Amino acid sequence: MNSAIEIHDSTLQRIEVSGDEVVATLDAYIHRSPGRPGVDRGTGWSQLVQVRFAKGQVSGSVSEMPMELLDGRLVLSGNTHENTISIPLDHAGPSRLELESWNERRVTIEGQGVSCQLAGPATYVEDFEP
Repeated sequence: MNSAIEIHDSTLQRIEVSGDEVVATLDAYIHRSPGRPGVDRGTGWSQLVQVRFAKGQVSGSVSEMPMELLDGRLVLSGNTHENTISIPLDHAGPSRLELESWNERRVTIEGQGVSCQLAGPATYVEDFEP
């Protein structure tokens, strides 16, 4: 089963900095599909996800959490993925996550590598029909 986080229906719960690592915890809306997540028929799930950036830096509106997300993009070595984060994710090159909230707040996390770890149980939300 293929999986991807839909940024639009997710919430940024918190950002933690530990040494040179930045960890963004999302209450993520995850599409699962035998085809292309978010495009082809499948299911929607809610699950906590930790997005970890090596040698990370964070900028923007980080003081008010949680942050309900309206839009965003993940840029991996120059390749932009609009509104989705593929799972599993383990990228060793330059990485940038740009997040936008409903009230025009923005957060950007950059690093020299990014990975995603699912945290806790998934909760079924709905069937997804394109």
